[in-house]
Amino acid sequence: MKVLPVSFDSFSTRSMATLIETDVKIIIDPSVAVGPKRYGLPPHEIELIELNNSQQRIIGLSKYVDLVIITHYHWDHCPSPNSKHFNVLYGKNILAKSFKENVNRSQGVRGRTVYVELKNKAHFIFADNKEYNLNNTTILFSEPVWHGMRGSKLGYVLMALIQYKNDSILFASDIQGVLDNKTKNIISEFNPTMIIMSGPATYHSFWRDRLLKISNSNIKEIIEKTSVKNIIVDHHLTRDLYFREKIKDLIYFANQFGVTIQTAAEYLGIKNKLLEARRKELYNNI
Repeated sequence: MKVLPVSFDSFSTRSMATLIETDVKIIIDPSVAVGPKRYGLPPHEIELIELNNSQQRIIGLSKYVDLVIITHYHWDHCPSPNSKHFNVLYGKNILAKSFKENVNRSQGVRGRTVYVELKNKAHFIFADNKEYNLNNTTILFSEPVWHGMRGSKLGYVLMALIQYKNDSILFASDIQGVLDNKTKNIISEFNPTMIIMSGPATYHSFWRDRLLKISNSNIKEIIEKTSVKNIIVDHHLTRDLYFREKIKDLIYFANQFGVTIQTAAEYLGIKNKLLEARRKELYNNI
């Protein structure tokens, strides 16, 4: 099974776009965005250039995929009808989060808008808590889980487990670490060999230290109970310049079990850019 992080916060702008190749080619959350404000500053020109670069990568790679997965309807995960990369969805088989059930108002409106725009242009299927078999590849979707902590106003997302031969990859976008016990239990039951997940949003003003402790503790339990060997933690976490300090104990713990925890950039063997986290620095270097 081949895994290619296409665009992630660690080396690009807001995104978790990922290409997975088994005997089918799958792209998950083929979108990208920039944070509208950070430190009171709008996106820097360098971020906008990288936004365009990421859009072009997504457009280029999506031409050859058999399947698109959309875990929820935030524009850094699902292309907006107004974006230049929306047409990557045309003519595709799309397995997506329902916009009718277990959804907040914002995502419901966005999801319906996407669906209407794609009518007669793509095959759109609600995937919540479903299983699909394509050739020798099995895709299992979780029931909707919280976008972060239980009761989050941001609503729900789907997690997707892709199984092929002896490998299984769990894609867990926007769970913001593992903050909810139900999410933790579903991950443990899926028993993946690799996890690609959104880390805790430690950069955000709402974040509290106790949430980081909960997330790190839950991830440790997952490491102990499952066959996972590689965890990519990115997205919300890598909007924090000091993200590594926040998870150093978790990284040390994982190493004792032979588990690697790294960003998407590190997985690719490239440098962490952290453009949004460095926005103030980018402006100061003008």
